[in-house]
Amino acid sequence: MSCIIKIPGSTPKDEPKALLICKGADSVIYSRLDRTQNDATLLEKTALHLEEYATEGLRTLCLAQRELTWSEYERWVKTYDVAAASVTNREEELDKVTDVIERELILLGGTAIEDRLQDGVPDSIALLAEAGIKLWVLTGDKVETAINIGFSCNVLNNDMELLVVKASGEDVEEFGSDPIQVVNNLVTKYLREKFGMSGSEEELKEAKREHGLPQGNFAVIIDGDALKVALNGEEMRRKFLLLCKNCKAVLCCRVSPAQKAAVVKLVKKTLDVMTLAIGDGSNDVAMIQSADVGVGIAGEEGRQAVMCSDYAIGQFRYVTRLVLVHGKWCYKRLAEMIPQFFYKNVIFTLSLFWYGIYNNFDGSYLFEYTYLTFYNLAFTSVPVILLAVLDQDVSDTVSMLVPQLYRVGILRKEWNQTKFLWYMLDGVYQSVICFFFPYLAYHKNMVVTENGLGLDHRYFVGVFVTAIAVTSCNFYVFMEQYRWDWFCGLFICLSLAVFYGWTGIWTSSSSSNEFYKGAARVFAQPAYWAVLFVGVLFCLLPRFTIDCIRKIFYPKDIEIVREMWLRGDFDLYPQGYDPTDPSRPRINEIRPLTDFKEPISLDTHFDGVSHSQETIVTEEIPMSILNGEQGSRKGYRVSTTLERRDQLSPVTTTNNLPRR
Repeated sequence: MSCIIKIPGSTPKDEPKALLICKGADSVIYSRLDRTQNDATLLEKTALHLEEYATEGLRTLCLAQRELTWSEYERWVKTYDVAAASVTNREEELDKVTDVIERELILLGGTAIEDRLQDGVPDSIALLAEAGIKLWVLTGDKVETAINIGFSCNVLNNDMELLVVKASGEDVEEFGSDPIQVVNNLVTKYLREKFGMSGSEEELKEAKREHGLPQGNFAVIIDGDALKVALNGEEMRRKFLLLCKNCKAVLCCRVSPAQKAAVVKLVKKTLDVMTLAIGDGSNDVAMIQSADVGVGIAGEEGRQAVMCSDYAIGQFRYVTRLVLVHGKWCYKRLAEMIPQFFYKNVIFTLSLFWYGIYNNFDGSYLFEYTYLTFYNLAFTSVPVILLAVLDQDVSDTVSMLVPQLYRVGILRKEWNQTKFLWYMLDGVYQSVICFFFPYLAYHKNMVVTENGLGLDHRYFVGVFVTAIAVTSCNFYVFMEQYRWDWFCGLFICLSLAVFYGWTGIWTSSSSSNEFYKGAARVFAQPAYWAVLFVGVLFCLLPRFTIDCIRKIFYPKDIEIVREMWLRGDFDLYPQGYDPTDPSRPRINEIRPLTDFKEPISLDTHFDGVSHSQETIVTEEIPMSILNGEQGSRKGYRVSTTLERRDQLSPVTTTNNLPRR
């Protein structure tokens, strides 16, 4: 970034001068210096000082200047005004014009600023990593600064092996002098030696299908020049993505805003993943807009990032709640709502198909026409909508304490083609029950009933079918949702009441024509209620039986944690407990438990600080919740107790937001 200052002449008759002052990254400023006007010793010392500052985690910049005559400035400003008024490619034209004048600079010196992390940033990143989220840091800082910040905010740890990719430098001279050759050789070497890969298309296709955590403990650090090479060419992009896919963290240093957006687009398009970009400055706007979900932080660098984002937050640590709580809840709600809507329509629609078999598909309806209107509108939609809005598998506190639960979404366990197919098959089965139970019960004796009224009209049989379908669908929602309370139960009862109320009111009107007095004829039959009860029972019994067997013998992670939660193992944590909040209460002890067989020592981060946890089990279990695996082949009950801690080390936090 540059500014031009007008310097008046020593006398009114003297022509003024223009002084351009430029600040930027050392790699950029040094490439624009006039070597004939700069002291080589000063350049060398400044570079060494900047490297020392970066190693200490300080953010470094260089300052340079250039003196212009007033006539030079006037010629240049005319071209600048033309570029600024350009309708198409305005940014590109401005870059070209500014590139012309930001040349032949004289170095003034370097600056180093301590840019502290915001409160809760290290804890937030640690939680996101435990949730199985792949972390990419796209920053304009030097490599040394980025690595130092990476360690301080838990993106990197001491157990990780750092794979540094640079386009030039003394440590990469063995790979050649051409930047393209150096980067290609480095990436190929890392792929071959660390992961046994060659960078083929088949390996990339296999990587796209794998959404779990990388097995190794590696991190990639790449600078801007090397990234420019890595993004150029299909083969180079493929190798770069394969390398990053097999590492737990990626740090891209000295990158421009355009490169940030290019990396996000490449990952989103090639690896078949959902991307979330978070930033706080104007240089993050392109990146935020390129991601599937953009999050802007309202900070000291303006509101550009907030204005172009999907979600705006005040501090970085709030992103953990946004993702681990609301993101997980929304994913599970949608994963249940979508198949529920298809399932309930399959039941109703296929019942018409089975009816068509017996009337030669003559186009007549089994249901009275208002049933066709209200089935989705009033009879079955409200419980599904409430599930999609209010359902919670566990509380927000438990979601933050056990971030591993988020991995279910990453691994696509809750919403996939297999689940959708099972719902459709279940809908087909229940449609058979809904139609054939009333048909087989009444097809030989439908003329006269106990009250002397006939049931020989198709609309009356349609009441039987609709009643079984509506009751089954509404109770099916109740079976599949996690949150059971009076509110959801009330609306399920109201949905059934709407069905019976509408049938009674509408059939009491002569406007219902052939359906007139249908409620009095059908609902007065004791056999109707028997058919309804048995039909609903046969509709729901297979799914209920399968769910019971699975939950007892093959439980999911969420069911393990729900059992712990409902039994009170998390009661010591207050409602809304946030492990990333520096002012959170310190949880030192959980009540002791008895009647256990064998304690198993595990590590977890329930209160944001790593500590020993003693897990008490009554059956042999693998504690799948801590490693993200799905299910166990043993029935069990799990309890937890934390060791007594007289003192907890405070989490190191600082004040200001890291700039990207």
